[in-house]
Amino acid sequence: MRGKTIIGAAVSFCVFSLGVFGIFGVEREARAFAVPEIAAPWLNDIAMAKITANGPVIFYNPSMCKEVGPGVCGFIRAHEYGHIVLNHSNEFYTKYFGGRALAEAEADCFAAKNTQGWQAKATINWFLAPERIDFDAGDHGTGRERAKRIKECRGI
Repeated sequence: MRGKTIIGAAVSFCVFSLGVFGIFGVEREARAFAVPEIAAPWLNDIAMAKITANGPVIFYNPSMCKEVGPGVCGFIRAHEYGHIVLNHSNEFYTKYFGGRALAEAEADCFAAKNTQGWQAKATINWFLAPERIDFDAGDHGTGRERAKRIKECRGI
């Protein structure tokens, strides 16, 4: 990733080489495009995707990224990128029962398939830590569920 400073905010761009993406037996094409990543020290999470008037953006908390390490931070940012390229802001995912949980599962699988192996393994270990393994993060699932999903999608 290449970073530059614009109006005092660190901005880098996230781009993945994508082809056909599939989860739960459904395949669809995911297009690659540059998404700005903006440092957001105010963010109460590692990263989040947002659709703005200027297009999609991934905000990330640099302090939290430093705390969890580059493997987990990279995986979570890829998860957020997955929400963007898989169009998880559409009505199906936002309004229908189970849509948000499906979007989170797809984003985890997307990140598992599109990050380096060491990033996926670091994230699996992070989710399996005693303080996260049984923590229920709502639509994201528990750490145990997410680690299992990453392993299955990555083929580990």
